Amino acid sequence: MRGILYNKELHFENCVTIWKDAGWLEKGQEKVVEHLFNSGDALVGENNGEAVALAVSHTGTFNHISHSEKLPFCAVTAITVAFHGRKKGFAGTLTAELLARGADRGEVVAGLGMFEQGFYDKVGFGNYPYMRVVYFRPSEILISGSPLKLPRRLSNSDWEIIHKNRCERLRCHGSVNLPPLFTRTEMELNKKSFTMGFFSEEGSLTHHYVVSSVKGEHGPMRIAWAVFNTPEQFKDILLSIKSFGDQIDLVSIHEPSGIQIQSLLAKPMSSNRQSSDSSGSKVGIRTASWTQCRILDLVKCTNGMTVPGKPCSFNLILTDPVENYLDSSFNWRGCAGEYTVRFSDSSTAERGCTEGLPVMKCSVNTFTRLWNGTSSASMLPYTDEIEAPTDLLRELDDTLRLPEPSYDWDF
Repeated sequence: MRGILYNKELHFENCVTIWKDAGWLEKGQEKVVEHLFNSGDALVGENNGEAVALAVSHTGTFNHISHSEKLPFCAVTAITVAFHGRKKGFAGTLTAELLARGADRGEVVAGLGMFEQGFYDKVGFGNYPYMRVVYFRPSEILISGSPLKLPRRLSNSDWEIIHKNRCERLRCHGSVNLPPLFTRTEMELNKKSFTMGFFSEEGSLTHHYVVSSVKGEHGPMRIAWAVFNTPEQFKDILLSIKSFGDQIDLVSIHEPSGIQIQSLLAKPMSSNRQSSDSSGSKVGIRTASWTQCRILDLVKCTNGMTVPGKPCSFNLILTDPVENYLDSSFNWRGCAGEYTVRFSDSSTAERGCTEGLPVMKCSVNTFTRLWNGTSSASMLPYTDEIEAPTDLLRELDDTLRLPEPSYDWDF
């Protein structure tokens, strides 16, 4: 079974049906997703000449704190299978083929959002850290004062300046930027969304947040994303949200990387106990891992890393399950093989082992979690399949010292 390149004339109607079956699309939104299908690398799976599966990826950039330049990123943005095409192997095969095509384009790391734990592990993905969605009463924000400037309400037609500002945000370790079409699509698919933007004296957008929904007169209100570069800008956003407290009872927001919103709230424990759990109206923090990551090119992901600890060298024997989904016609069939990895102020990885160095044996799923900071080396044996001397793992803990990564962008 091989994926077939998406053709608008042949496949669009079937692909729209697939998305509607998945609950991703409502009537009247067909034109919006047409651009999404056309702009990415899209493959379909056919059964009796009918498209019953659609897989799409887009090229972005990945921010690794140990690299001075952003890494080319393969964002797997859609894997969907029609109800009458399930359990035929389309999802795994098409995902693997998207990765192979991305690697051929020079993309060195890939990511996706998973529908359930375990499935995408079969093509080499490992979990990203937990994400936290904070539900709080805006009236209980402890920060006092007023925004330096009142925000302006922007419409979905302002998506271009919103996207530009989004890409210029404070980038955390592991964050990604995606093409402009993503911001446009996210906003156009939700006609009820609006943006509160703050502008400089010169008239440029400096920071903003997007309200994706407000349910009823008193909420809940959902903040899709918030963009800022300084503590003062973050304070502006919180003060603006706090001003809704006389009307809106509950707000939810993805907690920004490195910031603990709970510490900025009055009596969050008491509010959690007192609030109702019906219709998503309970104050608190929901935590889960629903995104994954994998290395596509280990050499390029390692070369040029500048790590803070003392140098550490070892042999790596890597397995990659994606090769089970790709036939010999593909140039890229995963990262499996033997490597010499040297982490230092000028890290390198090269094919082949070096005599005398300690040996680590693991899958690309596991090594990706070490490389991106999701797990420390010494804790990997508790959750992943890995063989390595204890002394090597402890040494890597001191060598890498990476913060937890966050994509900071839903896709």
